[in-house]
Amino acid sequence: MNILNKACNYEFLDCGSTRRLERIGDKIFIRQAPQADFKPLFPELWKTAHFSYDKDASPVWSGSSEGAPIPDFQYRTLKMEMRLSENGQIGIYPEQKDNWDWLYDHLSADRSPQRIFNGFAYTGASSLVCASAAAQAEVCHLDASKSAVNWARVNREKSGLPEDAVRFIVDDISVFLEREKRRGNSYSGMILDPPAFGRAKGGKTWILKRDLPKLMNLCKDVLDDDPRFFLLSCHDPEFSKQDLAGLTASVLGVGESDIETLDLTLPSEKGNPMPNGIAARWYKC
Repeated sequence: MNILNKACNYEFLDCGSTRRLERIGDKIFIRQAPQADFKPLFPELWKTAHFSYDKDASPVWSGSSEGAPIPDFQYRTLKMEMRLSENGQIGIYPEQKDNWDWLYDHLSADRSPQRIFNGFAYTGASSLVCASAAAQAEVCHLDASKSAVNWARVNREKSGLPEDAVRFIVDDISVFLEREKRRGNSYSGMILDPPAFGRAKGGKTWILKRDLPKLMNLCKDVLDDDPRFFLLSCHDPEFSKQDLAGLTASVLGVGESDIETLDLTLPSEKGNPMPNGIAARWYKC
């Protein structure tokens, strides 16, 4: 994805041998990519990386610029802090940029008040996009990880958004939505990017194939009678775009043909592209 421009300072360069090569600002990163089980196209370019991740090494991050500052990820007016996490994550899912553009374009053109829920919200990119684009929005950002939510708070501050722009919640998504249902609270728009598998406190697990249908029923219960939008993405190969379209259509009470689906692929100008999930989305015309 060559989007190294005024709107975004990220560029996807290449992938292969179960790794990816990407640039943020003036720094190049090598990270894991299990789905890239083929040869990279530009092996020489990989030698220029500043930071490289290897889960079997100690420390797991190394590079020619150890100790060098890590640039913030920038999208439009937003800034998000990048960190070298022990699990290989850096704080952003760049394959979601197409969805950020979609959210920004629709919300900036839609002048109606919005109550937006973002679940599995991680470090907050989609939450911040909504808060910055919508004319009148209450944005609820939820993640089960306290550290991820604290990171999202940092990103809100870095992006120059006011404290009340986003409501941050640390909770289990199903527990929270059940509570919202009992309170009679509802949302005009919902964003979900659930993992294939996850663990929470108390030994509770999240398994996408088992738990997503139940979660979608909860979403239906807390959606406005006249919703504005719905966005669902996932990264589990057991789910197809048709599966996501069907689930989304059932929540909204519309036909599957009304749901837009897309591949979340990171294209490269000269290297291999990398598939990284799928999405289904709908915005009221």
